[in-house]
Amino acid sequence: MPLFDLTPKESRRALYGRDAEVDTLVRLIENGRWSVILGPRMVGKTSLARAGAQQAGYPTVYVNLWGVKGVAGLLTALGEGVRSSRSLLGRVKEALRRIEGVSVAGTGVTLSARPPPLRSVQEVVNAIASGRGRTVVILDEVQELAPSSGALLKMLAHVFTTHPNVTFVFTGSAFGLIRTLLSPTATSPLFGRSPVPIDLHPFDRPTSLGFLERGCREYRLSVDRSALAAALDRSLDGIPGWLTHYGNCLAVRRMDPEAAEAATVREGRNVARDEVGHFLIGRDRTTYWAALRALCNPLSWSELRQAVGAARGSPPNDATVANLVRGLREAGLVEETDHGYHIPDPMIRAYVRGARRAPR
Repeated sequence: MPLFDLTPKESRRALYGRDAEVDTLVRLIENGRWSVILGPRMVGKTSLARAGAQQAGYPTVYVNLWGVKGVAGLLTALGEGVRSSRSLLGRVKEALRRIEGVSVAGTGVTLSARPPPLRSVQEVVNAIASGRGRTVVILDEVQELAPSSGALLKMLAHVFTTHPNVTFVFTGSAFGLIRTLLSPTATSPLFGRSPVPIDLHPFDRPTSLGFLERGCREYRLSVDRSALAAALDRSLDGIPGWLTHYGNCLAVRRMDPEAAEAATVREGRNVARDEVGHFLIGRDRTTYWAALRALCNPLSWSELRQAVGAARGSPPNDATVANLVRGLREAGLVEETDHGYHIPDPMIRAYVRGARRAPR
């Protein structure tokens, strides 16, 4: 698979600059240790999870949780994952047929969840675990299940105790539900069983340039290094997903460097609009939008408080600012550095700066 292919990578050979992370993930899977891949969106968490599982060589169920709501949504997403894993589906068909509310026809799985959804999830996982040997289950963007974290943790504790041949790989934000998984309290069902974190960061500048240059060579395309460096500095910030999109515009769509950068930023703004809109559902849109607008540049706590107060017409109290910062950090939209709080994703910054109002 070329580096500039827009779909998630599914093999070690297709990844760039992630050898150490693949080695770590494969070693954890082979030893039955659960893991969680941490990092911002578009940094390559899905690609690492899938490539690592493929390298390990075990049957794998990939479950995309983006936009999933509640345990019923998890059940549906789990069914989609089982259906997409043809080798696994053939192995567990008989076990699935014995589950009330689950029907199997041809290569498809239908989950009606007539029993309580959590029980159905546990029974489907039991079916996945019924075969010989290890099975890997990837729960991608697991922070989406934060509102149902109690039920999820109970299910995971059940799997941990009863099915040592099932190994989970989680991906998601470094906060929220992931924090609960990594640092369970004494009352948590996963106390003493936390997964091993694998931190995934954007590429540094030399790695980013190497990625773009190798990708261009794969298409026998010659692009001036200074043009690639300029696009990195202005718009891309070393995030592999945006580097890939930019390279695809260069090598596949044959755009010139400036047009490729503009097209990447346009697409990035669309993705950012959807992500910010998803985050704002059920929240105080005015206050959070004011915070995002302010945080396009690094701000201290007091500067953020002042900026939000100016937008709202009245200064927020410390509890309001604390909730703002916690919510934004848990969603991976904002991070804290030595220079204060800021939005790390260049496309979210570009979208927020250019939008007149919060997305609906």
